[in-house]
Amino acid sequence: MPTPIPPSHVAHRLVAAVRFLVSGSALTAAVAGIPYILSVTVGGPWPAQVSSLADLLRRLAQPVSDPFILQVLALVGWICWTYFIAVLLRETLWLLGRMPSLVADGALLRRRTATLPAHRAAAALLVGTLLLALIGMWRLPAAHAAAAAAGPTSSAVAAAAPQHVPPTRAAKAEYTAYTVRSGDTLWDIAEEHLGDPLLWPKIYQLSCTIRQSDGRLLSDPDLIMPGWQLRLPQIDAPAPAPVPASPRPPADPPPPTPPLAPEPAGQQPHGHDGRHDERRDEQRQPGRQERRHSQVQERGPAAISLGVASAIGVTTAAGIAAAIGFARWHAARRRVPRLETLATPLADDDLLLSDALERSNQAHLATLAARHHNPEAVPRRTAPAEPQQPGTVTVAEHSGVEVGVDSLAVPGGVHLTGPGADAAVRHLVIAIASAAERLRPAPSWVQLITPRATLCRLLPTAAHAALAAWTVTDTATEAFERAEHVLIEATRHEQGLGAPALARSGSALHVLLVDGAGDDPARLHALAAGDTRHLAVIALGPDSARGNRLAIAADGTANGPLTAFDNATMFLLAPDVATEFLDTLYAAHGRRTGSADSDDEPEGERAPEQVPAPVPQQPSPASGPAAAAPTHELYIRLLGGFKLFVHGKECALADTRKEETREFIALLAAHRDGLRGEEIAEKMQLSDDPVSARAEIENLRRSARRVFRGATGKKEVAFVLLSGQVHKLDPQYITTDTAAFTDALRQAAAADSTYARADALGRATDIYTGPLCDGSDYLWAHGHRAALHRSALDALMLLAEHVAQHSADAEPALALLNQAADLDPENERVYRRIIQLQLALGRDDAAHRTLGLLTERLAAIDAEPEAATLALLRESAPPRRGALAPGASVRR
Repeated sequence: MPTPIPPSHVAHRLVAAVRFLVSGSALTAAVAGIPYILSVTVGGPWPAQVSSLADLLRRLAQPVSDPFILQVLALVGWICWTYFIAVLLRETLWLLGRMPSLVADGALLRRRTATLPAHRAAAALLVGTLLLALIGMWRLPAAHAAAAAAGPTSSAVAAAAPQHVPPTRAAKAEYTAYTVRSGDTLWDIAEEHLGDPLLWPKIYQLSCTIRQSDGRLLSDPDLIMPGWQLRLPQIDAPAPAPVPASPRPPADPPPPTPPLAPEPAGQQPHGHDGRHDERRDEQRQPGRQERRHSQVQERGPAAISLGVASAIGVTTAAGIAAAIGFARWHAARRRVPRLETLATPLADDDLLLSDALERSNQAHLATLAARHHNPEAVPRRTAPAEPQQPGTVTVAEHSGVEVGVDSLAVPGGVHLTGPGADAAVRHLVIAIASAAERLRPAPSWVQLITPRATLCRLLPTAAHAALAAWTVTDTATEAFERAEHVLIEATRHEQGLGAPALARSGSALHVLLVDGAGDDPARLHALAAGDTRHLAVIALGPDSARGNRLAIAADGTANGPLTAFDNATMFLLAPDVATEFLDTLYAAHGRRTGSADSDDEPEGERAPEQVPAPVPQQPSPASGPAAAAPTHELYIRLLGGFKLFVHGKECALADTRKEETREFIALLAAHRDGLRGEEIAEKMQLSDDPVSARAEIENLRRSARRVFRGATGKKEVAFVLLSGQVHKLDPQYITTDTAAFTDALRQAAAADSTYARADALGRATDIYTGPLCDGSDYLWAHGHRAALHRSALDALMLLAEHVAQHSADAEPALALLNQAADLDPENERVYRRIIQLQLALGRDDAAHRTLGLLTERLAAIDAEPEAATLALLRESAPPRRGALAPGASVRR
């Protein structure tokens, strides 16, 4: 019996028919109606009275009359109509040539018309709407086909959902990673790698949630920075072959992982002139791309040791690094700038990381730094492998490749036993939570369902608070009910019966974790036999007699029937290390351990120290790079990116484009007192062999000297001094902006004159032009970069507070605070002070706009304004009608 077409599909065809009639009528009116009106009202395009060109010229020489003007206007009308027909034909050919893409991507027509002039956009809209409506009237929707195959009624869905065993796993959306080079735009990248520049919004949509290495997000499509990571969608990629439900995946070759980000331009061993051609060839030849990826993976391990009985994967380390970034933001959110802290040595971090967290974070930073390394130029230590794409959860390492959690989603479920089972599951729980950090604020791809008793046995500090990727129930029965609900909603969604919550979360994989079989082993078995695309069942303990048993030894070695874990090593977390990671995950959400509430304000907070505003005076000679050190030959600027100045003029030499030489110079420039050879080797990750490391440092020192001598023409000057084991830049010839910045901060803290103190703060804020070594992922630069950033923000806020307290005009203070907001767009304390000044000046509308901008920016990192900020505007008037939209401006 044929299955009736659902009402939603009938409505779809009716809408398509209406669009076809409307667009067809408009197109007919434009093509045939306009010439008909012209021919009836003013006649043909060529006047009948004119028989030749000479006759036309004779008539043009006569005095102008009303009939003549009408004939000229008629001729212009015919010319415009002819031009429109030509444009219509041009857009029709363009749309017909891209008909498959137009059908697959309904937004392509909208993006096309947005880039065209009005007349071409109208033509494209008419033809495109007509074609899409015609196809929509006759094409059978895919959702209807799926519904017909699955079953006609929703009542059967609820009864059969737990017992449904699909033959294959739905493939996740794939993408290719891309590293932005200097001069790139989203339009050019889409044209070169996707074949169509109009596909740039797809790159933007996939990449806007990635937190870049400098801490920023892609929020403006017109502003991308070199070194940023973008995701390029797979266009017209062939569908993967079905994989058998069990065993999964095959042991040889190891399961493929997402493609790595390409090496930046200029850093590849064999040049980069043909890099894009090679990239296109790899996209056309998947086998070649997989072989290249496997070769790159061999350069480093996929597991990171954290001490005794603890090891994690590089993908989990990437998630922990993201959590550390959010935790640092929350720590800075509550940090009060104080004058006395400016004189203290630059601390690398606001957070006190444990040894395990430090190892994990350093391993992830080493992976980022390795993307810029050229092993043929300077041999480096082997960096860990690249992490898999954000949102991925890995549980083991097999032949140097991480094994994903989906390998545990098998019919019958998995029952873990052995002395290492708890440690492996403890890692799984932390890995699910950390993977969600890389996707914030987007929903997690993998979500955990577990009873509270099981979670608390594994992680005692998680008793009172769960994370976003966890669903913690009071009993095992409630966990079973939640799992059944997931299966039912997944099946309803596939049949087009509506499941908006599941539609938002996509094809998320839910992991049901329980101790033993619970009170209802039959129910657990039914769930384990269900849809493995959306549910993986994992049971712990010897009471679990059914399903696939996986024995895990104390060292993580796995033994069982699952092929993916044959000779694999599970990742493990000891209880104390897991607790440290959990504390960091809580801190990433602004919460203390085991507390569901955020810790908004620290106790004992005191206002910033106040210093009178400076008297207007001439700019200090140390304010800019050209005059920062008038007696020095060379000036190295690290803040805002590496640049070399000779007598105030920027110098670009061939050797400075070598990443290794530039990093060596930047490292010494950031450490004015010099570094020992072993410190340089450690920070630059040079060879572990002391003899090789000394030789590499010697070569780098010679290369740096060639740069400086070539820039100045002074062949007799060493420029890089070697005193014993300490390497340092010669201060007689070289000065740096980082040294000038720290000197200005110390002078501000030590000044006994209010004018000198304010002037020193002003010099410091003028010198700071951007992050340290902006655009470079040097391993040693991350902590130093964060410390300099905090000091610059403190100086701006202190100076703004000084000006606000000791000046009748609040505009300079607002300008400084706006500069601080540009420097740290998510620092709530800066916005709070701006709102206070705007309210004091009676600018309630501006204060509300500032709050709207803050709310918008905090939402991008999954945060909300604190109660203290919202309280400032509770008693103020709401914004007037016609006021600018939130985020339009915070100025004045």
